[in-house]
Amino acid sequence: MRFRIICFFLAIGSSSFGQKIRFNSSIGSSFISWHEQQMTVDLGAQISYQKPTKNRKYFIALRSLGNVATSATDRSKYTTLFESSVQSQPLLESTFLNSSMRGGEAEAGVVWNTHPSKKNIHLTPVVSFFSRSIARRISSSKGEYLEEEKYRLHGLSAGLGVVIPGKTSLGVQAQLIQPFFSEASLFGQLIGVPVQSLSQEKTLNYRAKVQVSRGNFGLAIHVDVVNLGAAVNPNSRSILASQAVIPSSLFTYFF
Repeated sequence: MRFRIICFFLAIGSSSFGQKIRFNSSIGSSFISWHEQQMTVDLGAQISYQKPTKNRKYFIALRSLGNVATSATDRSKYTTLFESSVQSQPLLESTFLNSSMRGGEAEAGVVWNTHPSKKNIHLTPVVSFFSRSIARRISSSKGEYLEEEKYRLHGLSAGLGVVIPGKTSLGVQAQLIQPFFSEASLFGQLIGVPVQSLSQEKTLNYRAKVQVSRGNFGLAIHVDVVNLGAAVNPNSRSILASQAVIPSSLFTYFF
């Protein structure tokens, strides 16, 4: 099945139909600075559609982030009450804890002023639907699962880009992301931490991106500022407001 999917995308890139539809795939890494700091390996893909005579492009982009290694949890910033562990034994304050992070995002939208014949510097406005998830899982040094803090954000994004065409083209883009639905979920094995979803504040997110392209290859560097609002529920502990800053680099091949 996977082989058929790959062949389908390759066919899109090489056929006359590829004049309207284009596929690209990316690989890279991110550095998540949240409660802890952690490196991830990123995989991405995008499909875009544009008629040769039109000045706008539609796109759908996906990206996943997976941690490379765990990070030591800062116990001074970790507020869970240690009533018990997964084995119903006291969890000592001296017990070493580590965290692992992961995330993903999806974006679907339209970019204007993208006609391929443009040779001068031009602006490229973009509007899209944006979805993001980010999670932090805490385990003990014995590999015992303790709890997981997970966020889901769905919203609208608007931005403006500048493109400098040429054999080697340069693009710079800035976006604002306003969530219209956001959710924080806390899962855990400790007493007082039930499996329950919590609503959170809807705070603006930001993204800045620089991309260099030549031929079928591209390199993008972008920085995401993810503002995770506070969440309160009477049946569980509160989650304090936090911010994740995620600089990333992605190497892209355009089929």
